Amino acid sequence: MPITPFHYPVAYILYKLGGTLSLPALIVGSMLPDLEIPFIVLLFGTSVPHHLLLHSLIGALTLGTALAITITVFIYPRLTSVIFPVNKLKVKEKCQFSIGLVFSCALGCLSHVLLDVTNHAYNPLFWPFIAPNETPSPVVPFLGGVETASLLIHAVMIILFIGLFATKRENFWEHLLVE
Repeated sequence: MPITPFHYPVAYILYKLGGTLSLPALIVGSMLPDLEIPFIVLLFGTSVPHHLLLHSLIGALTLGTALAITITVFIYPRLTSVIFPVNKLKVKEKCQFSIGLVFSCALGCLSHVLLDVTNHAYNPLFWPFIAPNETPSPVVPFLGGVETASLLIHAVMIILFIGLFATKRENFWEHLLVE
């Protein structure tokens, strides 16, 4: 899996391609599935797969989307405006509940799950119908195996991440986090 913040470039690219999508919702959705990892490890240790419900298609599009909506509407505006120099009212406006926000959250969660398929040997895409270790990635073998695929995907995400952050623009943080 790309390190969680490296899911950001996919969210930003989807936003630029999608026209009316919500950038904050895409950002939250694209990172949300990794929230399950610390909880799984704390509750069950490392003896169970650390990707489960939120990394499945059903979990990402249901519970993941619901959590992403909640975080986008209630937490993202406050947190973003406290940490970064962005206009709090503009962030709140972009994070208001709407059908577009719901769709953006779902698309962000889905993008996370599909990006993870590219560099894990097994993924719980169809959990709970198929066990996580019985859903082999159709992509990893074509990328040279788990280690090569992981290295390749991380390199691409890092290059995109640096490219997005290297641009100098007026209202830099609003451009990257709110737009």
